[in-house]
Amino acid sequence: MAKRTKFSKFRELYNVIEDLADTYTYEGVVEILAEYHDLKLTTGTLTNYLYRHRKELSVATNDSNSMARVNHDINKQKSTNSQDGHSEIDSQDDEEIDYDALLEQFKNKHQTKSLLDK
Repeated sequence: MAKRTKFSKFRELYNVIEDLADTYTYEGVVEILAEYHDLKLTTGTLTNYLYRHRKELSVATNDSNSMARVNHDINKQKSTNSQDGHSEIDSQDDEEIDYDALLEQFKNKHQTKSLLDK
């Protein structure tokens, strides 16, 4: 069986760590993690892991919000087209719309943007 990384253990314990960080200093959190959760970190590593994981969560939240906006825009466009009587997709049922392709386009666009931003 593959050995788990410290960061994977950290992710699993993230909510516990955040709760501990509200009460204890990072030095105290590091001691508690080592003693009770078998996760040995330095305070510098803990700080780094918190930063990395919060950034991951932020990106995931932004992706979810962006996808919700895309879905909203698609539904708005469908509604507008239907009201105008000029709908390009009136002849299609909702099941025929290729949402997977739309999602893939969104992911590719977002991934390219992320790579360029770095």
